[in-house]
Amino acid sequence: MNDRVYGMKDASALAWVDSGTVDPDKLTLFSVMKNEMAFLPGWLSHHRGIGFRQFLIWDDTSDDGTLDYLRDQPDCIVMRSELSYGDEIRFRDPDGKLRRERAGIYFKIALPHLFFDGPYVGYLDADEFLILPPDVGSIQEVLARLDAEGAPSVVASVVEFFPANVRDLQGEMPGDFAGLIDAYPYFEAERLVQLAPGAQPVLTGRSKTARLFDRFGIEPRVERKGWQRIWMSRGAKEVQRFQKSPRHKTPLLRRDAQSRLVGSHNGSLPPSPDVLLCIAHFVFTAQFADKIARATSWGAHANSAAKYRYYRELLDRMEAEDGTFLEPSSRRFENAWQLVDAGLIQW
Repeated sequence: MNDRVYGMKDASALAWVDSGTVDPDKLTLFSVMKNEMAFLPGWLSHHRGIGFRQFLIWDDTSDDGTLDYLRDQPDCIVMRSELSYGDEIRFRDPDGKLRRERAGIYFKIALPHLFFDGPYVGYLDADEFLILPPDVGSIQEVLARLDAEGAPSVVASVVEFFPANVRDLQGEMPGDFAGLIDAYPYFEAERLVQLAPGAQPVLTGRSKTARLFDRFGIEPRVERKGWQRIWMSRGAKEVQRFQKSPRHKTPLLRRDAQSRLVGSHNGSLPPSPDVLLCIAHFVFTAQFADKIARATSWGAHANSAAKYRYYRELLDRMEAEDGTFLEPSSRRFENAWQLVDAGLIQW
């Protein structure tokens, strides 16, 4: 990490457009990707189908075909940088707060700022698929409601989908959203987010990851590396002990001087108090073991990918016990009304 402090506009000096041209009038979905060919074709198809018209992607040096595939898509704009996702920079946000951020988080906050002033922008990862409320045919209907409310953003429950048994993680990766739901059809029917007027959402319930860690006895622990073998701050210890999977994100946000993404999950202003969407998060898939290995090797995720070390332990224990993912609250997904009934969607 160098000593320079970066602002929002400095993103234009740190990343460049590799291919495509941004049209600021098109509804755009932003994402950060690295080696996501297993999800990418289905991800693009699904989100085109619900109404996104343009995809702005920062590619973090993919070498599995992701970059070339994106370059061939006429509705995709690819950005690149000499920085990698896990490189740490110092960032002064528009409120004047000085923060240390991984470059990937900084780009997620700052890159849409370079192109959009006023419209709503979408934010999703490659293993996240937005599910609309029942009887809502397109994302434009959601945007119209947010605009009528004057809401700067909308929050979504992040619902981890999973198979019945650890044996079901074998085989080929499905190529589209319907195939993913068919292969990994279960979710926990428990509310994760409580909306509150004029405030950020209150998180309730527990992620599937947290449930599995508890059930199979995975306990986060402190690992000391380098100079941390001599001294390690209390904060550094705590973030290694406290591992979690997201229960909410902000998949749609109005990008203007007051409204922006903060970190990976929240907007700078309180979201709509009346609309809650759902993100289907596909963690437990046929590429689970490979993703663990890649994330651990890259070390770009939070706390040097500590959570993925625990995922490795979880997978080993589940395989040793021929373990099931299912619990009494697990439900097989049939339609979005189930998500409404569980409090995971509100419309």
